[in-house]
Amino acid sequence: MSEIDFFHITDAGCVREGNEDAVGCWPHEDGIVFAVADGLGGHNAGELASCLALEVFSQEMQAAPRTWALNKRLKHAVQEANLRIYSKATTVPELHKMGTTLTATAVVGGALVAAHVGDCRLYLLRDGKLTQLTKDHSWVWEQVQYGILTPDEARNHPRRNILSRCLGHELIIAIDQISMAVRPGDVLLQCSDGIHTLIPESAMLELLNRSRPQSACEEIVQRAREAGGDDNLSIQVASVISCSPDQPRRWWQFNR
Repeated sequence: MSEIDFFHITDAGCVREGNEDAVGCWPHEDGIVFAVADGLGGHNAGELASCLALEVFSQEMQAAPRTWALNKRLKHAVQEANLRIYSKATTVPELHKMGTTLTATAVVGGALVAAHVGDCRLYLLRDGKLTQLTKDHSWVWEQVQYGILTPDEARNHPRRNILSRCLGHELIIAIDQISMAVRPGDVLLQCSDGIHTLIPESAMLELLNRSRPQSACEEIVQRAREAGGDDNLSIQVASVISCSPDQPRRWWQFNR
């Protein structure tokens, strides 16, 4: 059986009146599934989009055939969340242009599987090195890849919030997927852009190295607030204490 120490927080930050971020965590027979979404389209629409994304994602994960591989179930659940949000955004006038990012990660047995759309991020801390596993679907990330902007310039660029991909804006969405093995001692950090634009990776690494998930989440959010907290702040940290190589297929029923 896998043993995972997990904690997460979502916070409105210091400037915005509401919180358009949403976080979710659900147990698996031999692990855990957790997700973060960052809504777009104004307070009401953004909050609805992020919450709807996690609601549909969790429902579809439960309903998926038990014979499906975990990566197929994650991808299908994200696709269905996109369809539901797209339908609302195109049929309800006040929700026009509603959308959300979504990054969902499963750590089951000895495997990690993730599905990702947008600019939330998933990091892996292993052997003292912090690595970003996802790529941002954003204008500034593209400029960094082309060598036009440096990562530091991108973090503070006025166009850093322009996304190239999110749920709800197109009928069919491309979904990035990650599959890899995990091992005891690995630590995963998943967060919205309100965190990673304010907190350097060096600070994340420092706090993850010295703190358990709850303390790391609380300290990183506090540092983000001290740095201005101009966006909503969501962070999830999962520390792999032990894991088995087997990957069971059953998704547990849960209460949100």
